[in-house]
Amino acid sequence: MSVWQKIISEVETKVNNQKLHTLGEMKEIVSNKDSGFYWIYTRIPAQKFLDCSAPDNLVHIDFAELAKVNLPFEWTIKQFDDDYWCVYNGKGKALRDRLAAAFTNTQGATGKLALERCFEVDEFRVKFVICDSSDEQYGIRWAYAGIERDLERVWRLNNGWPFLCRT
Repeated sequence: MSVWQKIISEVETKVNNQKLHTLGEMKEIVSNKDSGFYWIYTRIPAQKFLDCSAPDNLVHIDFAELAKVNLPFEWTIKQFDDDYWCVYNGKGKALRDRLAAAFTNTQGATGKLALERCFEVDEFRVKFVICDSSDEQYGIRWAYAGIERDLERVWRLNNGWPFLCRT
């Protein structure tokens, strides 16, 4: 087994065995000293993303455009029945703030999901792993600096592309 297969195996075990958390629950567990990776899930059907208006702030993600481009492809993650499905995954050094920023609809120069622009926060759930941590539920032993460049991509190769991810 390669190093990346070991890393992905550990990450997937943590993610698959973890319950879906509300944003508020995540904020109680994760600190800004934590670095790691996160996944955003929802039960919102793809059609609702297709119906979203374009953002006023051009750095915010255009949900309808990404849905039109990404959803038709075979390797894009799809929703089954009305189950939660992964629509985005990301990473961050100040993990709590990074994950929370995906929801805010604020002005700024950096790209962001701004999920609150079209949806309610309680329509989403999150999962996460904390790097270089021995935490039984959420920690992985791998240092963030050693895996930050490739883990998102390797996870997507193994599981499919969350349709709100641009690159």
